[in-house]
Amino acid sequence: MERKEFELIFGILSLLVSIIWGYYKIKDWNRMKKDNHIRKSYSIQIIGGLIVFFMIGIVGIYRYFS
Repeated sequence: MERKEFELIFGILSLLVSIIWGYYKIKDWNRMKKDNHIRKSYSIQIIGGLIVFFMIGIVGIYRYFS
């Protein structure tokens, strides 16, 4: 398997994981009580990490097609 194919597979997996995990985290965020600041701040950190993971997936797919 060539490097470009590996980057494409990694990019697709990164996108799928970030979208699925992000969906469940946002669903969990909406279920939390408004006064639960500790869990909400932790969720913000996780969602920020998922955004970075999403961007890594986009870059991996972009590098394959460029």
